[in-house]
Order: sequence, then structure tokens, then C-alpha cells
Amino acid sequence: MKKLSLLFIVLCMMLSLSACKSSPKEEEVKETFDVAGKTYYNTVDEYGHDTHAKVWFGKDGSFVLNDSYSGGYYDIDGTWALNENVLTLTVDKSGQGSFSKIIFEVEDNDTLKLKTTLEGSRSDDTFSINEVKGSSGTSSGSDTSSSETKPETSAERIPCTGLTSLYKNYWAYEGVKNYDLEVKAEPANTTDKITYNSDDENVVKVNENGIATAVNAGTTKIHIKCGDIERTVGFETRKKGAVTKLVPESDKIVLPLGGREPIKVKIEPESATDKTLTYKSSDPSVFTFDDENRILPHHPGVGKATITASNGISTTVDVCVEGSFFVVEMPDNPTVKGGSGEYIYFECYKLKCENWNVTNEDLRLAVDIHVSDLSIIDYDNKGRLIAVGSVSSNTDVQVWFSFEDEDLYPEVTSKTYTVHVTP
Repeated sequence: MKKLSLLFIVLCMMLSLSACKSSPKEEEVKETFDVAGKTYYNTVDEYGHDTHAKVWFGKDGSFVLNDSYSGGYYDIDGTWALNENVLTLTVDKSGQGSFSKIIFEVEDNDTLKLKTTLEGSRSDDTFSINEVKGSSGTSSGSDTSSSETKPETSAERIPCTGLTSLYKNYWAYEGVKNYDLEVKAEPANTTDKITYNSDDENVVKVNENGIATAVNAGTTKIHIKCGDIERTVGFETRKKGAVTKLVPESDKIVLPLGGREPIKVKIEPESATDKTLTYKSSDPSVFTFDDENRILPHHPGVGKATITASNGISTTVDVCVEGSFFVVEMPDNPTVKGGSGEYIYFECYKLKCENWNVTNEDLRLAVDIHVSDLSIIDYDNKGRLIAVGSVSSNTDVQVWFSFEDEDLYPEVTSKTYTVHVTP
């Protein structure tokens, strides 16, 4: 009976082993990691700094990273997220440093591997919960994995050395809120706090973060202080509806004869109710304006266009009408001795807009020169009429000039000049 029982037991064991061997293999369980509430220290610092970086991960999904580098010491904060073994830190833009994301690889619950580069730590630096000597922690060798308190930063004061504001004078319309004065302290990691004080809070109010609210129309000053540094800026609150500024797209316009050119002007504010503008030329002989308020050129020259809003706000634009105009400079009724080789200078000019000065360009080579008797009076390419033939008595030779220019009519002819030739 006992032998039968023993055989039965052995048979059962064999059946059990067989069942284990034939059962499907269980799926591998992925390893999970938990960094919340822990502080990790850079235990392998490739730069060899005495003060090592450390990072604390809050259970609320926030983080604080402290690090030192050649330029000083800084704090970075933001939020963290863990996906399998990849730990991503998204940096709060208000924090220090030029980082937007910091990546760690979690090797185990006590060890992180830095995959990006910080200003004081290189990629592949190892971070551990075991603090090393000389690190930025408070107690050597302590395990802070159970702590939920953010690490304290250095209490040493970093004084403010400068203040910069976006403008010297600010303005906004009545009722405008959340107007950021964008004041910056220097250095960026100063521990001194910026304070703001408005001379007249009935005009503008400024909160502790430098955010202004325009209250009522008027002007006042805002005093800004950071440590021992002070700065004062102006502030104007304006009423809505009226044009306050006209901004031309360009303050200089060049156009040829025969052209048309509108003057593009931006009206500020866009909410202005009356956007009527008038246009005026400083020299109507050079240009005027057509029915569509486009520049209408009449003659080469320069002038100013004045654009004025209905409430008197105005701006000006320089206008240069570029082109050819027929001008001959030579004496009236000149006299030369026949056959003497004496000469008379003549010149023709064309207006060009260069560096906003009216300049004359020599067009002698483009001018057709007409002489009634080339045997007596000839010309050269230096702009000279030359007495080349002898005469037995006083003789008059007629001279005139013409040229074609795309800016003018097909052909322009000067008046006729008389050259007196004597024996």
C-alpha cells in the first residue's frame, strides 16, 4: 500500500513538471522608475568642477536644477516627465540659462545619465542620489530621496549693476491692461528685486512684475529701482479715437517724369475713427498730387510732400523727380575770330537723385549739335565750339542743340544761338 502511494506521488510530480514545461512563457514586465521627491548629484563631472550640479524632482511634476560654470552659478526650473527610461525636463523660460529641454536617461532609480550638455556639465555625466564631496548639496553622503522640499539656493547676494527698459517713454490707450514694460536687470541672476512706483496712479498703475495698466488720459513718470540702481521712464495714457502718429513707409521717394507714385502712410492707432489725410507739395512746379493722392511729377527737381491728418498730426516725405531737362550753358551772342581756333564752351545737364542732392550730369555726348556752317564753326566732344575757318567780313553762324530722352518728348530742341565770327 505504501509503495502504491509513493508511486502515485512520483507520478503526480512528473505530471506537474510536464505541465510547467509546456506552459506558455510569461511576458517580461517592463521596469518602472520613480524619481519623484529625489535629489540627484553629478558624481562624475567631466569638467572637474569643485561645485557639482544637482537636480531635484518634485512629486508635483516640477524640478529645480542648480549648476555652476565658468561664468557663475545659476538655477533652472520647470516641469519633468518620464517616458519609460527617458526623463525630459522642460525649462521655464523665466529661469536662467539658454536651455529649452534637458534630457536624462534613467539607468536605475538611483542613477541618471545626462544626454544633453549644460553650461557646467557635459553630456554623459552621471547623476546619483549619493552626494559627493564638494557638491552643491548641504550634507555630504546623505540620501535625500525621501525629501519633498526644494533645495535651497545660495543666500549670497548678487547685486544689481544695471537696469534697461524697452523705451525711455511709453504710451498706451485708456483701459489697456497687461502692458509689459519689459525692464531687465543686470546681471540676469541678480538677487535684488525690481520695484516700480508710478507718480500718478490715476494715469497709470504698475504692479510688482512691471505690468502696467493705463487708467486715464495724461502723462506721468514711473520710477524703477533695483538694489542701488534707479531709472525713470515717462508714460502717457492717450484717449482712443484720434490719430496720434503718421508713419510713412519710406521717407524718400524717387520717381521719373511720367510716373505716378502713391505715398503709403501707416495711421496710428488703427482704431482711429477719422483717417482723412491731405497731401501738399512744397514745390508744385516739380510735382503735385492727382485725384488719387499719387505724386504727379511735372519737372525734374526735389521737394517735400506733407501729409496731414484732420487733427493736425503730420509727417513729411522727400520727393525727387528724376529725369532729363534741356539746359544749355553758353554765352549769348559770343564772338570769335575766324580761323583763330578760339573756342566757346557749352554744357547740357540732366538731373539725377543721388544721395539726395540735386546733381548735374554732363550729357554732351548725348546731345546732337547743329551748326549752320561747319566750315567756319566746328565742335568737339569736349563741349567746345571752335573757330576753324577764316572770313573776309563779319559773319553770323547759327548753332542749336537737340536730343532725345525717354523721360521727355521724342525730341527736344534748344533755342538757336548766334555766333559772331570776325575777320
